[in-house]
Amino acid sequence: MSTVRNGLPAVVTLLIVSAFGAFGADLATAAGPLAVPSALGLPYGLPGLRLVPLGETGWPFTLTENLAALVLVGAVAWVTTHRRGGAVRAFFAGWGAFVLGTLAAGLLRAVAVSQTVQAGPGAYAGLVAGALVTGLVWGVVLGWTAAIATLASADAGTTVVRA
Repeated sequence: MSTVRNGLPAVVTLLIVSAFGAFGADLATAAGPLAVPSALGLPYGLPGLRLVPLGETGWPFTLTENLAALVLVGAVAWVTTHRRGGAVRAFFAGWGAFVLGTLAAGLLRAVAVSQTVQAGPGAYAGLVAGALVTGLVWGVVLGWTAAIATLASADAGTTVVRA
């Protein structure tokens, strides 16, 4: 299987985090309920990959978001390139990798926010738990994109032998 086909789920995930970096704030303001986690101090969506800080967030926040986005892409890339099995297993490997990546990215973002605001143990635990829940929700909601890309890369590399 070629590197391009193996990297398709990671490329799709990279496009998603780039879109969240470019249009994530517009998405949160256009769809009101998406702003509720932000009001609680939780991430509003997937980490966004951006070149410059958004508004007055500053460079530490931007670098944390970029690192979390790269953790998500890296998780999808690693799991989907090391998968084994048929198409069904590839599909669920892609979806699971995306969910795992969103959980890891959410955890990283929660730890960074709690360190920034110098949260106490209770607030720290609440931020981590909330970030894991929002990461799980976003991973389940958008994980199908990586799953379909993984399925496409698995189907492209299989050969059918007929007797």
